[in-house]
Formats: sequence, C-alpha cells, structure tokens
Amino acid sequence: MRLPRRRFLRNSALLTAASLCAPSIIRAQSLGSEKLRIAIIGAGGRGKAHVSGLQGEEIVAFCDIDDKRAAETFRKYPKVPRFKDYRVMFDKMGKQFDAVSIAIPDHMHYPVALWALAHGKHLLVEKPLVRTFEEALLIKQVSKEAGVITQMGNQGHASDGLRVIQEWLAADLIGEVQEAYHWTNRPIWPQGMADYNPVSAVPDGIDWNLWQGVAPQLPYREGIAPRNWRGYRDYGCGAIGDIACHSMDASYTSLNLGFPVSVSANSTGMTAVAFPSRSSIDFKFLTPDQRPIMVHWLDGGRMPSNVPHVPDEAYLGDGVDKKPVANGTFLVGTKGTIMCDMYCGKPMLFPEDYFTQLRADRALPAKSRTRLKGGHFIEWVDCVKAGKQPGSNIAEYAADFTATALLGTVALMSDSTLDFNASTKSFVGNPQANALLKSQYDYRTEFLPS
Repeated sequence: MRLPRRRFLRNSALLTAASLCAPSIIRAQSLGSEKLRIAIIGAGGRGKAHVSGLQGEEIVAFCDIDDKRAAETFRKYPKVPRFKDYRVMFDKMGKQFDAVSIAIPDHMHYPVALWALAHGKHLLVEKPLVRTFEEALLIKQVSKEAGVITQMGNQGHASDGLRVIQEWLAADLIGEVQEAYHWTNRPIWPQGMADYNPVSAVPDGIDWNLWQGVAPQLPYREGIAPRNWRGYRDYGCGAIGDIACHSMDASYTSLNLGFPVSVSANSTGMTAVAFPSRSSIDFKFLTPDQRPIMVHWLDGGRMPSNVPHVPDEAYLGDGVDKKPVANGTFLVGTKGTIMCDMYCGKPMLFPEDYFTQLRADRALPAKSRTRLKGGHFIEWVDCVKAGKQPGSNIAEYAADFTATALLGTVALMSDSTLDFNASTKSFVGNPQANALLKSQYDYRTEFLPS
C-alpha cells in the first residue's frame, strides 16, 4: 500500500520537517518463520556487532562508505554484494531484502531510516535514533504510517537488569524515588574544539561526499571520520547522545518519566562546532500526581556526590586499588538506592547491609517481568517474524526517549533553565531554544526520499 504524499503531510503535525522528507510508504509483508533477508548499512565499526548479532539470518547486502573500515566484514562475506551509496543499494536490490540494519554516524540515521521506511523495510537503528529532537518526532510519525517492525539498538532495554530494577521498584524496596544520577566517562574522543582541523587529503577508500550525506558539504579534515565525529555538532550528539539512550533507560523506563518539564545545563568547552569536554545536565520530571523527580546527567569525569544510602568508595574508588566506576546509574529512594551499570546491568541495592539482609531472608521479589532470550538483535528478528513490535520500537518508545535525551543537547547550547511544554513539544517563551530543536543546517535533500 502506498501512502499519498499529500495525505501524509496532512496527518503529520510536523509540517516543517515533513516538507523536507515525507515519503510515500510501502508497507512490509509478514515473514513468518522464514529467514529474515537483511541489508546492513555500516559494515565496519559498530556495524560488525550488527553482522555478528544477525548472522543467523540471511545477509543479502552491505553498504559502507569506507572500504578499509569494512574490510574485515567483506572478507568474511565475500559473496555478499556491497555498495557505498544506500540509495543505489535500494534501487538495485530493494526487492531482495525485507529489513535494514543501520550502524552509521548519527547525522545519517534519520535520512537512511526514512529511506528504509519509505520502502517498507523493517528497521533496526543504532542509538541514538536520530541527531535532533525534531527528527525524532517526525520519524515517530513516519514509522507509525509505515506499518513495519522497528527497533533502536539500546541493548539494555532487552536485558534482565532492567526487569530486575522494575521488579524492585514495584516491590517498594527503595521507597519513593526522588532523583536519579547517570554518569559516564565519555567523551573518550575529542570534544571542546574551537574549530575543525586543517583541510587534508581524503584517505583511500572513503567516499567523503557520501559520508557527509545530509550535512554541510565541507572539505575533508582529519579527526572526524571514521571515529571522532561524535564530538562535532554537525555529525554527533556528544556524550549524552552516545550514552544516554543506554544509561538513562533505567530512570526513563522504570519510572515512566515521559518528557521533562524543565532542563538546564552547565559545561566546560561548549563551542560553535563541538560539544563540551565535560558537562552536567539536570532534567526535572513530574509524576502523574505532580511529584517532582530530578534526573542528573554527568559526563567527562564529573561524578555524583553525597548520594543517599551509598558510601563514596562504592563508586568513587578508595584511592588505592579500587578505581572509580566509569559509567553508572543511581535511582535514589527514601529507603534505599539502586545502582546499575550503563546497560541497566548488575543492579544492586544500598545500604549494603539492607541488600545483604534481603538476600539472606530471600525477600527479593520473584521474577514477574518476562525475560528475553538472545539479546536485542534476536528480539528484533523474532518480533519481525511474529509481526509484533519489540520493546525498543520507534513509535511507542525509542523516538520519545531519544527526543528526551536530546533536549539535553539544547540545554548545553543555552544559558538558562529551559521550561518545556510536552503538549506543544516546545520550550516556553524561548524562540532561540526552540530553533535549536531542529537541525542547524539545511539538509542536502538528494539524500532524502522524495
């Protein structure tokens, strides 16, 4: 079924963004128990995990703009056709695959995902789902219209740890949750740069024009592709874009947070071209009964302090043998605090003697949330074959979650607390901040479905 462009535009509340790329949509077909025929876009780097995670299915095409980075994958699958341009791949082989897996830089998630949705392909996209708040809202609408099975690749959402945390909260083990902390050692790539590096020759094997895609067309400079693009505002989302769609899941999902009512930030090294070398971002949420919950984000070496119920050495180290925890989460309640890693894994309770006593008394709650077998790649494949959406699907979860995290990137560019209206999806009385909800460059529309 093809959805007329005019009808899509009429139904979309995001007319500004939709005017850029409102595709006619072909709906996917049910597959049943057959092997899923997959095209993988991004065969090197993080893409290698996609290849490994999906190797039980039928991989029918690869697309990567960097021959050198994808060489290992190409050697393992010498008979699989390979492309540099995803548009050419769709034109030549679109009828030969059912699904698309995307593991490429953040700035190209949006256009490539739209291309897949427009062609009725089931879709798996690495986190963060997209690069800007507005992109998240539009792709949510398009995914609803497309009628395909979608997933964002934040593996913790399929983990046992997230379910344990939800069971502990439901059992009231830590009382009323008042705040959360999420911290990371990212960025582990350059950030805080005042300018780009000098222009240099494009390395052999990289198609720089295709790598830039919808972004502004600039001469090649070292220090961007293939690894350090996350720190640049034109291509990545900084530390919060890289890790929040993992670690903030513990608070966002477990506490049913939705959009915040305000967000503020302070940072070191925020520039016109780059995200900061370190930052702190505070999100204020309200529960349905209007009780505030503060969620604190810290990166670049900043760490929580004076966390209730938790001794400092449990996460800051002892200054001798025990090192600080590089990435983690605290959910702080009136009776105790839950700690877990960035993937919601290894949950534990504080105070420590309280946790010890609960285990000794066999008082931890029984499993009540369904566990998933095989991880998030297998979850996506199984859901495609069953015709149902996985937990981290775009329309019901991933778009809003990513959009929430990306409000933090806007706060990094602002000097004051930003009040947010969830109904209008905009900041209150702040046109400058609202402008930052969109991309700050004009999309190169030849990379978008028409």
